Amino acid sequence: ADRQLILQAFSSFHNLLTRENPIIHLCASPWIMSKDQKQVLLVYHRIYDSWGWSGGHCDGDANLWQVAQREGKEETGIEALQLADPTPLAIDVLRVPRHWKNGRFVSAHLHINVTYLFYGDPFAPLTYKEDEVKGAKWFPIAQIAKIVKEQDMLPVYEKLNNKASQIG
Repeated sequence: ADRQLILQAFSSFHNLLTRENPIIHLCASPWIMSKDQKQVLLVYHRIYDSWGWSGGHCDGDANLWQVAQREGKEETGIEALQLADPTPLAIDVLRVPRHWKNGRFVSAHLHINVTYLFYGDPFAPLTYKEDEVKGAKWFPIAQIAKIVKEQDMLPVYEKLNNKASQIG
């Protein structure tokens, strides 16, 4: 069903790379893991009030893995993010609830989110983009289900971990 929705979006809209499309647009996320794949780097999102992956809007940039890398660096402060594979780890259609951002109301909409696997150093210093997130922290993979409040994201994170283990 997601594949059909994505194909229909690409055939119906010309502006998926920008936020000009208020219904659906492209975003990219890095799934940042330790090289041994035992830990994942998450950020605490203000909008979702939960720990989750970093990521963001393409804002016109068609190089999606670079968007994912940029967002990971901005939201966690880790400069040395190593792309594990240039092939996307996953492509998901995700709902974004209506919310306020920078004093402006944003209607509910959809993100076509393209995720790439990146490796980072769990000992590198972390900072975070305070206007978007409340923190950044490494967690053991086994703790994800205990700390993520967005229950609908747990299957997505499980899928990412499973696919990452196949890349090794």
